Amino acid sequence: MIRQILYRALKMWVGVFFNLLNVLLAGNLPPLGCVSIIVEEQGRYLVIQRPEGYFVFPGGFMRWRERPESTALRECKEETGLLIQITGLIGCSSNIGDDIRSMSTLSVVFHATVTGGTLRSSIEGKPLWMDEVELQDKLFKKQGGILQNYLTRRNQQQNDSAQPLP
Repeated sequence: MIRQILYRALKMWVGVFFNLLNVLLAGNLPPLGCVSIIVEEQGRYLVIQRPEGYFVFPGGFMRWRERPESTALRECKEETGLLIQITGLIGCSSNIGDDIRSMSTLSVVFHATVTGGTLRSSIEGKPLWMDEVELQDKLFKKQGGILQNYLTRRNQQQNDSAQPLP
Protein backbone atom coordinates (compact mmCIF):
# COMPACT_ATOMS: atom_id res chain seq x y z
CA MET A 1 0.00 0.00 0.00
CA ILE A 2 2.79 2.45 0.93
CA ARG A 3 4.64 1.45 -2.24
CA GLN A 4 1.60 2.33 -4.37
CA ILE A 5 1.18 5.70 -2.65
CA LEU A 6 4.85 6.54 -3.19
CA TYR A 7 4.65 5.38 -6.81
CA ARG A 8 1.58 7.57 -7.51
CA ALA A 9 3.22 10.58 -5.82
CA LEU A 10 6.42 10.13 -7.82
CA LYS A 11 4.44 9.76 -11.05
CA MET A 12 2.56 12.99 -10.31
CA TRP A 13 5.76 14.94 -9.49
CA VAL A 14 7.44 13.73 -12.68
CA GLY A 15 4.53 15.26 -14.60
CA VAL A 16 4.80 18.52 -12.66
CA PHE A 17 8.56 18.81 -13.21
CA PHE A 18 8.28 17.91 -16.91
CA ASN A 19 5.60 20.55 -17.44
CA LEU A 20 7.52 23.21 -15.50
CA LEU A 21 10.58 22.48 -17.64
CA ASN A 22 8.38 22.75 -20.72
CA VAL A 23 7.15 26.19 -19.57
CA LEU A 24 10.75 27.34 -19.01
CA LEU A 25 11.60 26.17 -22.55
CA ALA A 26 8.62 28.05 -24.03
CA GLY A 27 6.69 24.86 -24.81
CA ASN A 28 9.41 23.31 -26.97
CA LEU A 29 9.59 19.86 -25.37
CA PRO A 30 8.02 17.15 -27.53
CA PRO A 31 5.37 14.78 -26.15
CA LEU A 32 6.62 11.62 -24.48
CA GLY A 33 6.57 8.38 -26.47
CA CYS A 34 4.28 5.61 -25.20
CA VAL A 35 2.76 2.36 -26.33
CA SER A 36 -0.63 0.74 -25.78
CA ILE A 37 -1.41 -2.89 -26.42
CA ILE A 38 -4.76 -4.36 -27.41
CA VAL A 39 -5.18 -8.05 -26.77
CA GLU A 40 -8.56 -9.49 -27.73
CA GLU A 41 -9.37 -13.13 -27.07
CA GLN A 42 -12.82 -14.70 -27.46
CA GLY A 43 -14.53 -11.30 -27.41
CA ARG A 44 -12.78 -10.15 -24.26
CA TYR A 45 -10.03 -7.57 -23.89
CA LEU A 46 -7.02 -7.49 -21.60
CA VAL A 47 -7.21 -4.35 -19.45
CA ILE A 48 -5.72 -2.99 -16.25
CA GLN A 49 -7.92 -1.71 -13.44
CA ARG A 50 -5.91 1.13 -11.92
CA PRO A 51 -6.04 1.64 -8.13
CA GLU A 52 -8.10 4.79 -8.80
CA GLY A 53 -10.78 2.52 -10.32
CA TYR A 54 -10.57 3.30 -14.03
CA PHE A 55 -9.65 0.80 -16.78
CA VAL A 56 -6.87 1.14 -19.37
CA PHE A 57 -5.10 -1.02 -21.91
CA PRO A 58 -1.65 -2.28 -20.90
CA GLY A 59 1.14 0.04 -21.93
CA GLY A 60 3.40 2.82 -20.83
CA PHE A 61 6.34 5.11 -21.50
CA MET A 62 9.21 4.18 -23.75
CA ARG A 63 12.62 4.04 -22.10
CA TRP A 64 15.71 5.74 -23.45
CA ARG A 65 16.89 3.95 -26.63
CA GLU A 66 14.00 1.47 -26.55
CA ARG A 67 11.97 0.61 -29.63
CA PRO A 68 8.15 0.75 -29.39
CA GLU A 69 7.88 -3.03 -29.92
CA SER A 70 10.26 -3.70 -27.02
CA THR A 71 8.30 -1.28 -24.85
CA ALA A 72 5.09 -3.15 -25.63
CA LEU A 73 6.57 -6.53 -24.66
CA ARG A 74 8.12 -5.13 -21.46
CA GLU A 75 5.10 -3.12 -20.32
CA CYS A 76 2.65 -5.97 -20.88
CA LYS A 77 4.83 -8.37 -18.89
CA GLU A 78 5.39 -5.82 -16.09
CA GLU A 79 1.71 -4.89 -15.80
CA THR A 80 0.00 -8.23 -16.41
CA GLY A 81 2.57 -11.03 -16.07
CA LEU A 82 1.71 -12.14 -19.62
CA LEU A 83 4.07 -12.66 -22.53
CA ILE A 84 2.77 -11.42 -25.87
CA GLN A 85 3.55 -11.53 -29.54
CA ILE A 86 2.83 -8.38 -31.53
CA THR A 87 0.63 -9.20 -34.51
CA GLY A 88 0.09 -5.77 -35.99
CA LEU A 89 0.19 -2.02 -35.75
CA ILE A 90 -3.20 -0.41 -35.04
CA GLY A 91 -1.97 3.17 -35.37
CA CYS A 92 -1.11 6.15 -33.19
CA SER A 93 -2.99 8.06 -30.55
CA SER A 94 -2.20 11.32 -28.79
CA ASN A 95 -3.21 12.87 -25.51
CA ILE A 96 -2.67 16.45 -24.48
CA GLY A 97 -1.77 16.99 -20.83
CA ASP A 98 -4.82 18.67 -19.34
CA ASP A 99 -3.26 19.89 -16.10
CA ILE A 100 0.16 20.50 -14.55
CA ARG A 101 0.41 16.86 -13.40
CA SER A 102 -0.19 15.17 -16.76
CA MET A 103 2.12 15.13 -19.74
CA SER A 104 1.29 15.21 -23.43
CA THR A 105 1.95 11.82 -25.01
CA LEU A 106 2.09 10.18 -28.42
CA SER A 107 1.27 6.47 -28.27
CA VAL A 108 1.98 3.72 -30.75
CA VAL A 109 -0.86 1.19 -30.51
CA PHE A 110 -0.20 -2.49 -31.21
CA HIS A 111 -2.41 -5.56 -31.48
CA ALA A 112 -0.98 -8.65 -29.79
CA THR A 113 -1.76 -12.20 -28.74
CA VAL A 114 -0.82 -13.92 -25.49
CA THR A 115 1.96 -16.50 -25.83
CA GLY A 116 2.60 -17.36 -22.17
CA GLY A 117 2.96 -16.14 -18.62
CA THR A 118 0.55 -16.01 -15.71
CA LEU A 119 -1.92 -13.19 -15.11
CA ARG A 120 -0.88 -11.23 -11.99
CA SER A 121 -1.33 -7.78 -10.48
CA SER A 122 1.37 -5.14 -10.36
CA ILE A 123 1.94 -1.69 -8.89
CA GLU A 124 0.03 -0.37 -11.93
CA GLY A 125 -3.14 -2.24 -11.00
CA LYS A 126 -5.09 -5.45 -11.48
CA PRO A 127 -5.22 -7.06 -14.94
CA LEU A 128 -8.45 -8.69 -16.05
CA TRP A 129 -10.42 -9.65 -19.14
CA MET A 130 -13.44 -7.52 -20.01
CA ASP A 131 -16.06 -7.98 -22.75
CA GLU A 132 -16.48 -5.30 -25.41
CA VAL A 133 -19.80 -3.86 -24.20
CA GLU A 134 -18.58 -3.46 -20.62
CA LEU A 135 -15.25 -2.09 -21.82
CA GLN A 136 -16.91 0.64 -23.88
CA ASP A 137 -18.68 1.84 -20.73
CA LYS A 138 -15.72 1.57 -18.33
CA LEU A 139 -12.63 2.38 -20.41
CA PHE A 140 -10.75 5.53 -19.35
CA LYS A 141 -12.09 8.27 -21.61
CA LYS A 142 -8.65 9.20 -22.97
CA GLN A 143 -8.31 5.66 -24.34
CA GLY A 144 -11.69 5.59 -26.07
CA GLY A 145 -10.12 6.60 -29.38
CA ILE A 146 -7.67 3.69 -29.17
CA LEU A 147 -10.55 1.21 -28.88
CA GLN A 148 -12.51 2.87 -31.70
CA ASN A 149 -9.50 2.77 -34.03
CA TYR A 150 -9.02 -0.91 -33.26
CA LEU A 151 -12.70 -1.74 -33.82
CA THR A 152 -12.71 0.16 -37.13
CA ARG A 153 -9.61 -1.70 -38.31
CA ARG A 154 -10.94 -5.07 -37.15
CA ASN A 155 -14.26 -4.51 -38.94
CA GLN A 156 -12.47 -3.45 -42.15
CA GLN A 157 -10.34 -6.60 -42.06
CA GLN A 158 -13.41 -8.78 -41.52
CA ASN A 159 -15.22 -7.09 -44.43
CA ASP A 160 -12.17 -7.43 -46.68
CA SER A 161 -11.82 -11.15 -45.94
CA ALA A 162 -15.55 -11.75 -46.52
CA GLN A 163 -15.47 -10.30 -50.05
CA PRO A 164 -14.88 -12.82 -52.83
CA LEU A 165 -11.76 -12.49 -54.92
CA PRO A 166 -12.29 -11.07 -58.47
